[in-house]
Amino acid sequence: MLKQRIEAARPIATKIHEVEKSLNLTMVQMGELMSSIAAARMAPGTRFSLTAGMDASEKLIAAAARTARCYRDVVDAHGHLVADREEAGLRTVSWGDFAECPPNPTSGSAETSAPLRIVESA
Repeated sequence: MLKQRIEAARPIATKIHEVEKSLNLTMVQMGELMSSIAAARMAPGTRFSLTAGMDASEKLIAAAARTARCYRDVVDAHGHLVADREEAGLRTVSWGDFAECPPNPTSGSAETSAPLRIVESA
């Protein structure tokens, strides 16, 4: 039964990290796009108006703010999944390739529960 719970939880753990990574990448790409618009206006020899790209930049700023709020919501959802994982007795033993996942301070006996690796190296 524990093995089935681990196998059921594994794709959820993998996907939540993929979503978090995708949202971070989206924010990086939006920032690069906004920077590119401003750089194009300032490039020597270009004759863009001083307000060229401003409407697009304002829309991108609003989209970036929504993306940041979305990221925060996904992180909150991740926290709820951690609580669910703890309740199911599936202790985390790895946080990606670089560090252990911090233990949930509200959990009691994490050492006695079965491990669930959140992200395994490819």
